Formats: sequence, structure tokens, C-alpha cells
Amino acid sequence: MGLELEAVLFPMVTAPANPPAAAKRRTWVRTCVELVVSLLVLVSLFRTFLASGYMIETGSMAPSLVGYHWQATCPSCRYSFAVEGSRNGRKAMCPNCGRSGIAVESLPRNDGDHLLVHRSAFEFRSPRRWEVVVFRNPNKSTQAYVKRMIGLPGESIAIKGGDIFVNGQVQTKPYSTQRGMRILVFDNDFRPDPDDPDWQSRWMPDEADNGWSSDGNAFRFTPPPPTSGPDDSRGAPAWVKYRHWIRRGGTHKTSVPLPRWPDQVPEPESAIGPLVFDRGRGTLVCRGCMPRETRDRMLNTGGSPAFRQTIERLYEASHIAPITDTYGYNRGAGGGGDNEIRDLMVEARVSASGSTGLFVLELSDGAETMQCAFDFAERRARLIDTRTGKAVHTAEFPKALFQKPAVVELSLMDRQALVAVDGKLLFEPWSYPAGIERGPTPWQPARFGARGAHIDVDQLKLFRDVHYTASEGRRMPEGGRQLRSDEYFVLGDNSPLSRDSRSWPEETRLKQEMFLGKPLAVHLPSRKSRIRIGSWQTEIRIPEMSRIRYIY
Repeated sequence: MGLELEAVLFPMVTAPANPPAAAKRRTWVRTCVELVVSLLVLVSLFRTFLASGYMIETGSMAPSLVGYHWQATCPSCRYSFAVEGSRNGRKAMCPNCGRSGIAVESLPRNDGDHLLVHRSAFEFRSPRRWEVVVFRNPNKSTQAYVKRMIGLPGESIAIKGGDIFVNGQVQTKPYSTQRGMRILVFDNDFRPDPDDPDWQSRWMPDEADNGWSSDGNAFRFTPPPPTSGPDDSRGAPAWVKYRHWIRRGGTHKTSVPLPRWPDQVPEPESAIGPLVFDRGRGTLVCRGCMPRETRDRMLNTGGSPAFRQTIERLYEASHIAPITDTYGYNRGAGGGGDNEIRDLMVEARVSASGSTGLFVLELSDGAETMQCAFDFAERRARLIDTRTGKAVHTAEFPKALFQKPAVVELSLMDRQALVAVDGKLLFEPWSYPAGIERGPTPWQPARFGARGAHIDVDQLKLFRDVHYTASEGRRMPEGGRQLRSDEYFVLGDNSPLSRDSRSWPEETRLKQEMFLGKPLAVHLPSRKSRIRIGSWQTEIRIPEMSRIRYIY
């Protein structure tokens, strides 16, 4: 009875075997509309109950997260970078090649990054070290701040040599955090033109005709033909080294031997120029880079061929300097560049042909020199501590790993070595043994080498870690800072300019109830562009999909 009644109330409707085209279009349009409406409802519910949007206004987290900024392009190397946009009257400097005097004020000013923030992330757990957090400014509750979590309640926090120490132990960053915080030092795909008089290559073979050749962006290793002499298949690799060539400036000192100053050449006035002649030691010293004008002037004043060669050698040597904590985002005072950097990450795309041979990546921080050697015959990778000559980690890799390009990363940060291939860790992180002292900062800290196989290397990039500073007058005494049982400690990635736990008043405390959430991603990024039609012009926003990213 029930079935009959149902059949009467709801008679069966049979769809035509071939619905007309108009019906198909209506069905397709209706489906699309329903999907869009459903998506909007889901986004609205997510934004209402779980997430909020925040826009960054300042550059305390730059360059990982930027505030109001100009997007500049270097006229020399064509590298694009963000420049702090709240102040006028200063030129920018390219963070990639060091070109200075780049005008930015005529460019459209862009808004800061828009963050999608998970509002309930800290309702059921506390923030973790190295997370990016959003919180109410303890000194002005109507302001929202974005910083990185450094210290947890009850801990003793100290900053030494740019690293974070908690209860006397250096704190190491996980791989994902290193990638989220790293700051570009040099991208070999963006090099100035060869005829630029103030530029020389930073990556170069350490010996002529050692098997490495370059077309500019990429390096290729061709092993020498076999000989009838002793087997050299297990000999030393041929190397390509990184030297940090800078255009101008610097606080480093370079010297070359000069037993006596030539009588016919006026001796430089040490209080004015960069050159100082040390008679007692018989050396000529240059403070910072020797300007090209100074070199030309010294060469044109006469002197013997030996003296002229000395000037040329000093000019070349003075342009190789330590890597410093320069921020391309910052301009003027407080822009960094005062501290030497030794915590680095090198990245390269590598491909190889042949079943034998070796590829090696190497980094040095003045205490340890670590190599990751990929042996194609054994299909094993070894992380080697060159101080002892021993492999601290070994892992097998697939035979086909480098038959197509693979991205290899080696980092030496926080006194810890990491190796990743195509975004995955190859070994467990390896930390230094206790008691190893750091020596001088290496001026040629990275290199890669090959032996016995055809190797192609491109997409070369060198990054540095954030160098945290504890400036005089801030709340970071030499012995560290003891946090209270309810107090958190946060720092900005842009350490020279960030206003954070180091600079707040003594009575200010960041507590659990002040946290607003955890940023998940940069969303809705855009840049301004000007459109001109005759005398009429306007600015429009152009979406930048490449800047959408997760936040680590």
C-alpha cells in the first residue's frame, strides 16, 4: 500500500534519452553556480569561525613577510626585491649583486602581505618555538603584531653570535623553518652583465682547465680522458668555489706585502683614503673595497711594474669580503651589514650521466667544514666532517636520482648540518660535538666539486640565516634574560629594525591570553601597476599568484 501511494504521489518521471542542448547548458550553469555559492559559504564560515585576515604594515619580519613596500628591479642583475616603503629620500641597494643608488620613490607603493590567520590555533595548545605568531601588542592592545616565537615561559634566553641559546644550549631550526627564514645572498641566475666594470663572478673554478666550464647560469664538468698512467678515478674532486665579491664599501681589511713605498709616488693620507702604508710591517692595507677611482689614480702616478702589480693585487683582493647581515629591504641607518655571517645554506640543481664518479657540496662556518659526497658507483651519500675525515651519516640513494635534475641543499646553521634532496631530508640533522670553537669567518665559505662523471649544475643559490642581534640598551643583558612562568619571548626576522621583546619596557610581558592566532599562509597578494592612456592614468592591482605560500 505504501509503495502504491508513493507511486501515486510521486509518479515516475523518465528523462529523455538525449536531453536537448539547452537543458545540458542549464544543468552545467546550475552546477557551476552551486559550486561557487558553496565555496563562498565555506570560505565565509571559515573566516567567521576559524580564520581572520591581517595585513602587515611594517617590515619587522622582512624579507619573509613584508609591510608597505616598493617592488624594485635591479638595473644591473635584474633581480626583483621588496624595499621598505614608509620612508622617503633614500635609495635602495640590490641584495643580490650590491648595486646601490636604485631609485624607488617613483614606483607604485604596494600594500603589505595579507595573512590568513588560524584564530583558534592556541586555544588548545601553547605556541611552539620558531612558529610565526600574531598577538596583541602588550603596550597597545589595539595593535596586532606578527613575530617569531623564540622563548617559552620559565626559560633563560640569550643571543650569542647571532644564534639563540635557551638555558645555555644553542637552538637548532628544523628544515622547514630554515627554508622559511632563509635570506638570499646570491642567485647565480641573476648576474650582472660581463661588461659591468664593478662586477666579477662569484662562482668560479678554483683552477684553470680543471674540467669545469660555464655558460653563465650553469656549470658543466667534463672528466678528462683516461690515461695509461696510474688510476686517478679516486683522486681529489675538481672544485668550483664561491667568493663573496662585493662592489664597494665594507669594513674588512685586506693587505699585501710592500717592503718600501716608491719615492716618486705620493704616499696616501691614512686619515682620508682607504689605503694605509704600514712601514713597520712592510704592508699596504686597504680598508673596505678599494674604489676603482683610487686604483686608477695610483696606477697613473707612476711607480715600478712591481708596485703597479701590488696595487692591482690589492684591488682584486679587497673586493672579496665576508658575508654580512645586509637587508635589501632596509634603507639607511639600521639596515644591517655590520655583522659577519657564517650560517649559510647552498642550493643547486644537479644532474649526472654515468654509473661512476662523485659530486660534492661543501660549506664552512669557521668551526666545521662539512661535505655531502654523492658516490654514483656505490649509490651512497656521505655527510663528512672534514675536521676528522669521518662520515657522520651515510644513506643509500636510488640509481636514477641524478639521471634527471635533482635539487640538493646543504645547510650549516645553528651549529648543525642538514642535507635535503628534492625537499626531503637525506639524513638526520647532525650537530657539532661540544667544545668546538669557531675561527675567523670564512670569506670563501662554499664550493662544489666533481670527479669521474659528467655533471651539470645550475640554479645555484646561496642563502644566509637570520643573524639575531642584542643591541646595547635593549632588554638582553650579556648573561641572557630569565623569563617568568607566564612570559613568552618573540623576535622579528628583520633583527636590526624589529621592535620586539628586546626593546619593550621592563614591565611589559607577552602572555598566553594575548595571542590572536597562527598565520597559515600569505593570501591575496598583489602589486600595483600604472596604466596610462594619453594624459589619463590610474593604478590597478595585479594578482601575484607566485607569492601565495605557506608560512613556516
